[in-house]
Amino acid sequence: MGDLQLDGISLKSINPNVKLDFGAFGKGYGISLAMQHLQQLGIENAIINAGGDLQAIGSRNGAPWRIGIRHPSGEGVIATVETRGNESVFTSGDYERNFTWKGRRYHHIIDPRTGYPAEGTRSVTVIDSDATRADAAATALFIAGPNQWFNIAQQMGITQVLLFDEAGYIHITPDMAARVELAVDKEKIRISPAINSGIN
Repeated sequence: MGDLQLDGISLKSINPNVKLDFGAFGKGYGISLAMQHLQQLGIENAIINAGGDLQAIGSRNGAPWRIGIRHPSGEGVIATVETRGNESVFTSGDYERNFTWKGRRYHHIIDPRTGYPAEGTRSVTVIDSDATRADAAATALFIAGPNQWFNIAQQMGITQVLLFDEAGYIHITPDMAARVELAVDKEKIRISPAINSGIN
């Protein structure tokens, strides 16, 4: 870290071995800062999309921004949702960066408890008013998996979650279920108990 030089909004290093990875929830934080800048400029209606993760404010010509939630197989969408005011929609999925080696599929979301890719989940979508929290929560709930995601969501105060598991089932909070249009068989939907939060 001593090799980093920060000059205003510019960050650099003269050390060729320094590499910075702004993954994790860096995208959410960046989107949040960008949206704050737009609002400071007086912009009331906008959407910032960074590779499918986004934050929206206001409306699109008076209508809500309509967002598609991608199917983990890459074949179409599993749901659509309309934003309400200032909201962020973030998805963590195993379908963007992965490879197969010796018959086993590996993706980029690592479970720190094992050091291997997290198992049991294909994708998690979170809606929240804070882009940084939505980004962090989507990854945390992906790693928590179908059996533990609900407890982690409660601890984080995240009330709108859609988790698609490896068996093809959708686990969804009541707050999320009340607003999304799902394009899946109803028998594949598992609605969780409600999550009460004073955060959102």
